Amino acid sequence: MRRLRYLLVGISLTFAAGCGGSGTTNSSSNTPTGPTGTGANPSGSTSTSISVNDDFYSPSSTTIAVGSAVTWTWKGTQEHSVTFDDGQHSATQSSGTYTRTFSTTGTFAYHCIVHGQAMSGTVTVQ
Repeated sequence: MRRLRYLLVGISLTFAAGCGGSGTTNSSSNTPTGPTGTGANPSGSTSTSISVNDDFYSPSSTTIAVGSAVTWTWKGTQEHSVTFDDGQHSATQSSGTYTRTFSTTGTFAYHCIVHGQAMSGTVTVQ
């Protein structure tokens, strides 16, 4: 029974370890729309590459340093966008990339204009 428990813990840790994506580019500066601070990111991601899949972002939330850029790369076949609460956004598209540079601290919420809050995420800048 103990071996099974260790095996299940090991499998859980393995699945929790992976996320990714990679980098036409549209960069811009910004100001935060959400609360500022240095709270922990519950997903634990520090990725600057986010995949735009059919109906979800992966990872959906990430924490980065001030001055960093995040690139969203379309991987699915459906049209999606990256639309921030402060009005900055990508085109609604089914392929390509969108990059945004974050020059101030804060939590920046985003969602797909097609799917609304059912497809959403955050970038926390510290």
